[in-house]
Amino acid sequence: MHVASRRSLTTVGLLRRERLPLAQVRELVELGAGERLLIAAQTPSGAVVTTTHALWLPRGATLHRIGWEHVDEVTWSRDTSTLVVREAAPLGARPRTWRLPMADDRDLLLVIKERVRATVITSARVPVGGSLGVTVVARRPPGQDRLTWAVSVDPGVDVDDPAVRSAVDDAIRGLRVDLGQ
Repeated sequence: MHVASRRSLTTVGLLRRERLPLAQVRELVELGAGERLLIAAQTPSGAVVTTTHALWLPRGATLHRIGWEHVDEVTWSRDTSTLVVREAAPLGARPRTWRLPMADDRDLLLVIKERVRATVITSARVPVGGSLGVTVVARRPPGQDRLTWAVSVDPGVDVDDPAVRSAVDDAIRGLRVDLGQ
């Protein structure tokens, strides 16, 4: 689906910052109960849309929804003018990383980072050998009472190692006790 957009005068290289009017964005995403649109921007591969509950990223002709509790990390690469989004993955699974060339949009990046941080309830760093480790994070999806658990794994950590899995399980049990669950 093609979305018309307003272009600002801000340019970075060949990329122009294109803020999408929220009225046009409503056609792109299906909002859940109590969910509101926040900010959207156009990239060469499609729209990036933020709502109170999720981040929507372009995937072909459609948008892919990632609940804020499933966004592991978001960074901005100045060198390549690229928004980099890494999804959280279950222990042992490879996280999906999205690389979206786009103009620098600090407002969009700030909204994304704030929404991700708002889901974090507590976390614990678990060393698993030398300077390597994993980070276990308890997160609360927007508008819900339940917790989800995410594990960020340092490169080089063998997630199939029973000692690593045991350390993660122990950390989750300890955090549950701390949270009174």
